[in-house]
Amino acid sequence: MSLRNFPWSLAEGENILWQGRPAPRCYTFRHWLQATIGTILFLACSFWLMVGAQLVYYQGYSWWLALAPFLLAVAAFFVGPGQLALARLRWEEIFYALTDQRLLVRNKLIVGKTSTYQLCDFKRFKQKKYGQHLLSLQLYFTGSPPVTLECLEHPEIFLKLLPKNGSKQAPSDSV
Repeated sequence: MSLRNFPWSLAEGENILWQGRPAPRCYTFRHWLQATIGTILFLACSFWLMVGAQLVYYQGYSWWLALAPFLLAVAAFFVGPGQLALARLRWEEIFYALTDQRLLVRNKLIVGKTSTYQLCDFKRFKQKKYGQHLLSLQLYFTGSPPVTLECLEHPEIFLKLLPKNGSKQAPSDSV
C-alpha cells in the first residue's frame, strides 16, 4: 500500500516504521481443520437434502424433511468452504502499520473498522507460530482488548520495533 492511499492521517512528526498485511495463504487457511470438517458436513447435508427433496416430491412426505437438511447445509457451507472464500475476500481489506507513536489496524469486510493503539500503552504480546518466518501476534495494550495481527511474514522486523517494556510470552496456540 502506498502512502498516497494510506488510510490514516499521521500526526505532525509521526513516521511510519513498518507496514504490512497478513500472508494470504496463511490467513485464508489458518482454520483449515474447521473448514475441512465443515466441508464434509456440507457434502453430507447436501446428500441428505437431495434425498429429502426427492422423498417430499415423489412420496409426499412432510416438507420439513427437506427444510431441515437445507438449513444444516447452509450452516455447514459457512463453516466449511464459505469460510475460505470469506477469509480471502476479507484479506484484501486488512492492513497493519506501526509508527513511532501508534499501532494502526484496518480490518474491514463490509463496514470499515480502523483502530489505533498508542505504543506508550503497550504491555506485552503472545505469539502463535505457523512456520519459521510466519506467526500471529496478540498484542495487549492498557485499557483496550487484545489486538491480533494475523499471519505476519518475517515478524522479527515488527517485533524489533515494539517498545522494550513489553515482556515476551512463550509461544502459545491460543491466539
